[in-house]
Amino acid sequence: MAERVRPYLFYDVAMTICSHCFRKLEGKIVFQDDKVFLLKRCPEHGAERVLVADDVDYYRRCREVFLKPPEMPQVYNTPVKWGCPYDCGLCTDHEQHSCLTLVELTDSCNLRCPVCYAGSGPERTEHRPLALIEKMLDAVVRNEGKPDVVHLSGGEPTLHPDFFAILKMAKVRPIRHLMVNTNGLRIAQDEEFTKRLAGIEGFEVYLQFVLRARGAAGLARRRFARSPPAGARAVEQLRNLHNAGGDPQKGTERRRDRQSDRLRAHAALRAWRHASADSGRRAPRKVRSRH
Repeated sequence: MAERVRPYLFYDVAMTICSHCFRKLEGKIVFQDDKVFLLKRCPEHGAERVLVADDVDYYRRCREVFLKPPEMPQVYNTPVKWGCPYDCGLCTDHEQHSCLTLVELTDSCNLRCPVCYAGSGPERTEHRPLALIEKMLDAVVRNEGKPDVVHLSGGEPTLHPDFFAILKMAKVRPIRHLMVNTNGLRIAQDEEFTKRLAGIEGFEVYLQFVLRARGAAGLARRRFARSPPAGARAVEQLRNLHNAGGDPQKGTERRRDRQSDRLRAHAALRAWRHASADSGRRAPRKVRSRH
């Protein structure tokens, strides 16, 4: 056996793209340090090493055990012309329907997270018009019939000036599970907005944001109990409003005796399942790749 060995285990090849010029590339999936990485090289922009998953066993089970026949959408939107990923829309070569659809309402955000794959931030002020968002929602329903999960997302969706009109548009459509994907800042800081939000039923508030590690250069994953003040405040606001029937002050008093109360509105918080910096936004807890 040769003495010189690579520092990883080779697992598979994968089709990928350069993150700078979007040129199609062939990459390697490798296991190293109990993590899964994608290695790729662009002739113009050089090599990249991308973390795909932080659990090799979970990743392998997803690839080798949790298999089922691909589910197709009711309608495809684009023909096959240039090949994946350039025909995406979905095209007829796509192997799965939209099990979770992100409807991006805005490019603007009141945070600037370093791992945001949407590249959102306060300097981006573009909000999609209502007519376009209505067409986006109609396309989702046309493709899926009764969509499984739809996220109203962004950017930060609660910054859209017509947020409640959009929420109403989404609620009248046959979406099985509607969620608002938010960092919670407006919920924490804008009492009137939160009161109005808590009075609406039939959706979930999905809190997710980035946490910086103390004393470390990187980013850390923490549980909800250690969430930033804004996240804790957002949950407290909604709980108080529920407990008081809309009065935040009375809610604070009643909460002492009713810690286990559920939100009256189905803005029931899917509290913090994915609060990890490495997932950035809207990515599964274990596997971060978006393919």
